[in-house]
Amino acid sequence: MPLTIAEGEPIDAMLVIEYYDRSKESLRESRIYFLNIIVNMLRDTRQKTLYEEMLYNSAYFDQATKLANRNMLIKRLEQIIHDKKESGEIAVVVIELANLRIIKDTFGHNIGEQVMVKSATILENILEGCCYIARLNEGKFAIILPNVENTGQIEEHANKILASFSDPISTDTKIEALFVVICIGISVYPDHGRDADTLLKNADLASYQAKNINQKIVFYTEQLEDNIAENTLFINRLFKSLQNDEFFLEFQPQISCVTGKTVGIEALLRWTSDGNKRVPPDRFIPILEQTGLIYDVGLWVLEQTLQEHNRLMAKGFPPLRVSVNLSVVQFQGEEFIPDFARIIEKSGVDPKYIELEITESLFSKDPEDVLNKIYQLKDLGVNIAIDDFGKGYSSLNRLKLVPFDRLKIDKEIIDYIDLEIKEAPLTEVIILLGRTFRAGIIAEGVETKEQADFLGSIDCDEMQGYYFSRPLSSKALEEFLKRE
Repeated sequence: MPLTIAEGEPIDAMLVIEYYDRSKESLRESRIYFLNIIVNMLRDTRQKTLYEEMLYNSAYFDQATKLANRNMLIKRLEQIIHDKKESGEIAVVVIELANLRIIKDTFGHNIGEQVMVKSATILENILEGCCYIARLNEGKFAIILPNVENTGQIEEHANKILASFSDPISTDTKIEALFVVICIGISVYPDHGRDADTLLKNADLASYQAKNINQKIVFYTEQLEDNIAENTLFINRLFKSLQNDEFFLEFQPQISCVTGKTVGIEALLRWTSDGNKRVPPDRFIPILEQTGLIYDVGLWVLEQTLQEHNRLMAKGFPPLRVSVNLSVVQFQGEEFIPDFARIIEKSGVDPKYIELEITESLFSKDPEDVLNKIYQLKDLGVNIAIDDFGKGYSSLNRLKLVPFDRLKIDKEIIDYIDLEIKEAPLTEVIILLGRTFRAGIIAEGVETKEQADFLGSIDCDEMQGYYFSRPLSSKALEEFLKRE
């Protein structure tokens, strides 16, 4: 309110001072008010900038490794394609840590994350800024090689990446250093795609194929995409095949080298899809394993095999040993041992006539758990055979731990028998090894009389192969046994 003084009235000095003090305070409050507005505006702008920066980092960068993510990779690849003027090619390399999931399942999420972050560091260090790297998802990374001249140069980079993972990765725990298995898929601009999405998709498909066929490096091809599409179709059909009675068994006789008589049969899984079209086992069994369907199918195989054993005995044939192949996926099932025990008990078959075949690759996942379950199987009274022996890497130390009853010599070893000079050093060594472990020996893939005679002469116990018989249906097996 303004100060007013009537004409002729005396001026009150205190009143004037009070008026000016109020005016001064009001001005100060106004200044503070406007200063607060400015400060708040600046604060909002800063917060907005930080928020936008956070959104940008979340959208384009991986939080764990600080590498670019898929969005940024595609953005960068599109820019490289757009700016490309020189001759040469652009390669997209997808690297998958193939056993990361197993590491996490075995040692825990924290250990798996450490392995993944250290793997990212390894890739950053070997690339030395020459390439663009990103993390795609849990166990996948991608690299852009912006200007490569030929396939050889791309392979050189890929082999360098493989070599960098040849040593185990240490973690910040008491767990021993862990080996990381990687597989690499590659696509190349412009042959395998002219845009970022297509190139990345095709490199991803190539890495998927590399993992499935157990190869280290795979380049994308159109045929590869056709195979994956076919696999997808097979997967859909396989999910219904058991309930649709599309599986059946064939049985291959196992012959004694001493008597020449059948002493056992191996059950072999077969599948007819799309009418009566047979699908080769090497096409559908890996898919069963990848999808986990092999667990239920494996139980069905055991059940049907034991029924065949009982059927033959009901026909008056002497009891035969029946062999069933086991998959690593079955061993991973929590109810694996109870399920097998239930089927064996229900069948009424004496367990001494049951042989379960395993391969040494079974021990590559969780050897301690596998060994424990093998001993539980032995407690059921069944026999254990090591299949495909000699085909790959064999550990003598592991053999000492496994309670096996039979070694099955792989066909590749039998093929090396030199009949002209009557020499089979590898076969003879395996037979001596089997004797050391007090195990029986059976040779697979015997195709000629000369092979059969020679194997008999070097003290092999049993043989199996086309020389004696191809895999037979139940009816054909019965006829085969009648002729003996």
